[in-house]
Amino acid sequence: MASFKIVIVCLALLVAVACARRRDMMSDDELDFHLSKRGIPCACDSDGPDIRSASLSGIVWMGSCPSGWKKCKSYYSIVADCCNQ
Repeated sequence: MASFKIVIVCLALLVAVACARRRDMMSDDELDFHLSKRGIPCACDSDGPDIRSASLSGIVWMGSCPSGWKKCKSYYSIVADCCNQ
């Protein structure tokens, strides 16, 4: 059992080292642009009540909306908000 734990710890360290590779840093504006383009679309209240015909003008942000964005859904969620610029 002890050798199994050692193997698990070694694998965890290997994954941690592999994930800790150097990444290029982006400015906040560039990061916001890239995140907004890769985000999950959501329907704002202004898009209408029917989700099938809505234009999905919002983007789902985890946590809360970043600066320059506003919450566009009337309901409250702890996990994510539907935001648009």
